[in-house]
Amino acid sequence: MFKLETVRKYLLISGLLLTLISKVAIIGTNAQLYFLITMIVLTGVPHGSLDFFIQRQSLINSNQKISIYVFLTKYLFSMLIYGMVWWLFPTLALMVFIAMAAYHFGEIDWPLRNNTKLDSLLYTGYGFLLIAFMLTSHIDSAAPILEIIVQKKFTIAFWIKWGSFLFPYCCVLLGLTIFLLLYLRTSLGWERTALHQFFLQSVLLVFMIFELPLYLSFGFYFGLWHSLISFNLIRRQMKLTNDWPGWISIVKKAIPFTAMAWLGILLLIIISGMFQTEWLVLSNIFIGIAILTLPHVQVFTKIKFS
Repeated sequence: MFKLETVRKYLLISGLLLTLISKVAIIGTNAQLYFLITMIVLTGVPHGSLDFFIQRQSLINSNQKISIYVFLTKYLFSMLIYGMVWWLFPTLALMVFIAMAAYHFGEIDWPLRNNTKLDSLLYTGYGFLLIAFMLTSHIDSAAPILEIIVQKKFTIAFWIKWGSFLFPYCCVLLGLTIFLLLYLRTSLGWERTALHQFFLQSVLLVFMIFELPLYLSFGFYFGLWHSLISFNLIRRQMKLTNDWPGWISIVKKAIPFTAMAWLGILLLIIISGMFQTEWLVLSNIFIGIAILTLPHVQVFTKIKFS
């Protein structure tokens, strides 16, 4: 019988506590920003810094080997190409990133994987709706960042207008997704318990995303929820124990690659000279994470989810 992962339970409880604190205490914009950046630094970027070990483990399982130099060359080449797309065609690059993030967030949120086309389509759609819901429900805060990301090809007013228009449709479609899963439950091989727990998880995530300010919302969803569940999957893939030695081992492996990733993002910010406002800094961090996402998703598809 399917059971909600222990890490998911703890993260949902943590998210609810964060939501409660945000309602009881006055958390200023600077404090929210520090929380977001801290989560990105401590867990967001590091969870993608273990891709070499995921790749190596997947090859070990099939009696193959890979050189770290070959891996890094391919990894950096993918980043370079995607970085050029961001420079030349920012709107297209944003659309590609949202598509990748929808697939990747969806596959992590999906509690049961059957590796079918229907499965992939459903969790990609679910991931897209969560991203759209997060943006449209906080469009006033997201619009200035989005304007900078697309190099002001679309104004703040444009993003606010369309974000406000699309928000109710995101809500309706998220609800319809749950009913669709009820209809497809047998085809997906889900027991009723699995559907009920996924419904509970989804309701709580949507509630927290909506109630938390944008920086706290994204900090929780990406920095805590997505990243720590990913860490747990990677730990299992690498056959490390679920205790302090196992988790310390995975953290040590992530440190060198995390330092390299942050060096690259820092250079991006320095070269662009964008330190003036929080929106400029966040837009550069966002683009840096997006550039890292392309090779990360390519590697992460090899991980075993069961």
